Parts: sequence; C-alpha cells; structure tokens
Amino acid sequence: MSEPNRQPGWDKQAINRIASDLYGGLGSMFEAHGWATDGRVISQIAPTKVVQTYGSVEAFVRAHQDGREWNAMLDPLAAIRADPPQVFLKSFHGFDPETWGFLGYTEASSREKFVRESKPGALLVVCATSKAPNSKERLRVLGMQQQSHIYGTKWDFLAPERQAAERSDPARVDAWANALKALRAWRIPEEDRPFVRDIFPDTHKGGANGTAIGSYGLRLTSEEALRILDLPLYEVSVFGGAPVEALIPGPAQKILSPSRPGPVSQSGYMVREAEGPKHLYILRLHGDADKFLGYEASGHSIVKVGFSVSPQTRCDAHNGALPACAFEWKIEKSTYVEQRSPFPSSRHALAGEGEMKKLLANEGKSLGGEFFLAETKSVDRAWKAAIVAAENWKS
Repeated sequence: MSEPNRQPGWDKQAINRIASDLYGGLGSMFEAHGWATDGRVISQIAPTKVVQTYGSVEAFVRAHQDGREWNAMLDPLAAIRADPPQVFLKSFHGFDPETWGFLGYTEASSREKFVRESKPGALLVVCATSKAPNSKERLRVLGMQQQSHIYGTKWDFLAPERQAAERSDPARVDAWANALKALRAWRIPEEDRPFVRDIFPDTHKGGANGTAIGSYGLRLTSEEALRILDLPLYEVSVFGGAPVEALIPGPAQKILSPSRPGPVSQSGYMVREAEGPKHLYILRLHGDADKFLGYEASGHSIVKVGFSVSPQTRCDAHNGALPACAFEWKIEKSTYVEQRSPFPSSRHALAGEGEMKKLLANEGKSLGGEFFLAETKSVDRAWKAAIVAAENWKS
C-alpha cells in the first residue's frame, strides 16, 4: 500500500481508503477492531479511534501495508508468521506488565529505532537479564507483550503504586523514560520457561548479543519466531488495559489466535485451559483461618485442590483475586514440586482430584467446590490417594 499524499485531509483519506479496500467499509473496520461509535457519526470518530489504537494515522497505514490479514494488531500470529517476523527479543530485569505497561528506553533514539523496524502489534519476547532480582528467572524467557506505537513517558504507563519507589531511586528515575504503550501480554508458566540460549540461539549468540538485546532489542529469525508456538502461554492484564479474568495456560497457537474483536476490548474475558498433560496440586491459604471463615477453624487449614498444566499459575490466579490483605495462597503440594511427570490427560488428573475431594469431604469440611477445611494429616492422606488414583486411572 502506497504512502498517502501528505496534503491537508490526507489522514482521513487514508483511513477511508483502507476501510474501503481492506474491510469493505468503516462499519466493518469498526467491528473488526471492537470499536464503538460513542454516539457519534462513524466517519467523524474514525480518526480518533485510529489514533487511540495505533498511535497515529501513519502507524495505522504501516500496520496495513501488507494487507488486513498481516495486521498483527488484529492477529498476533501474523507477527510470528510475517517475513521478516515482527517479533523482537528484549531483556528486562523482570516481567510485570500488570504494573509496568510499556516498553521503555532510556535513549529516545533507541525508541525510534524500534518504531522504524517494527509495525504496530509487533511482539516483544521478554527474557530476564543475568542480574535479574529473581535468580530463578535469570536468562530465561519469561513471556511476551504486544506493542503499540503509542508514545508517552514511563509515568503515563506505570501503575501508581510503583511510581513513588521509581521516583525516589536515583538510578531509575530517569531510566526507561521514553515509552511505547503495551497492549497485551502473556506469561510462560514458571514450570516451562526455557533458557534464552536454548530457544533463540541464533539471536542470542551465546550471550554475544546481550548488550544489543538489552539496549534496544533484536529481531528473531523466522525459525526462532515459530518456536514461540511450541510454548505454553497464559494471558495477563496490562496496566491501563482491559482486565484478564482468568490465568489459564494453553498452547501458544491457541492462546494467540484471535477470539474477540479488536486489540483493546473494553471488557474482561475468560479462556479455558487446553486439554493435555496435567499436574495435581493442593493450595493452602496462609493467614488467620478463624478470621477468614468468621468462625473457629480449630487449627484446621483452608485448602483448595485441583489440577493444571501449571499449578503455580493457578496459585497466582487465586492470589490475584484477593485484595491486598493478610491472606495468601501458597502451593502445599504439587506433582511438579515433587518432580513427578504430569499425568497424560485431564481425565487421569480428574480421577486424582476426585479422590482428594472425597477424602477431604469425609474427614474435613467442604467449603464449596474445590475448597475444604481439613487437618494436615487428612490433607496428606488425600494427596497420597490422589496420586494412586491418577496413576491407576484407565479409560
């Protein structure tokens, strides 16, 4: 698609032309993006919606230059399959899109380099630096975020609860100030995070490209970009974006496939965990059980039983549903922590979960669904029974 003639009114002309040629009209373009007219004439509100989503009309044109089907803003998989891939590797000290909703550069020129080399909707694969605060994350691939070309400062896209600490640290206050807003983000379950050197060897080059990856990011090769599809992912909320109401891991191919209109839907949504190998787990609620229940727990624990491809992710999801308080879910038992292989299917794991529910209901007290009040010895017995049942399940 050719660049628009930069005469007065070129921006509206470009929007209308793309809407007509690639979507069949403004109405269909609004539907594809999940945009509302807000009670205004669609042709009048279209430029505003374009800029709010893409950052500028120029970015909107760039996103469509290879056609609608290659617009990664509408389909993240298009970024992976593009030639060259719209997928870049960048190292962070950590990955917390819920409070850090942007890609930040200390030097403005580095931000401009990324904008020149990328299109709106490009994917940024995040690996942890060798000095990341969490030693378990160092040099591992943590997740991925989808980038816009929406400019701002880090203060525009940083959660309020982080700003005081950021401003009071002389080493950080002026760092990463040149920002591009992130649109969506996905984590890799803790149990499945590969080392960056193993999954992206051509780009990583045994660490020789570490400075470039940390400073501005490097594009993955086509072969490396496709390896993302072999990873399990779960979507998480991005600060300033729509909430993600369930942290359910699944194959990247499925998780990244478009399932709702538009890149910036204004309501939350839920996804289901895909079929496949599963781990059993028991979570225990830490805190004053008497106060949580509103009656005497008699020294018993509040536990939650279940199965998942990633017990840690399920634990994180339950903690995410709690307000900041004196209570926290922690993994009491899991087949992953015990270094057992996952069970081959959800049916195997379901048999184990069923045994836990039955024993805990008999020896303790059901709190509804998968939640129970039970003694430690009952929890231990339920766990052993679950392992046996899952191992011996037959169709």
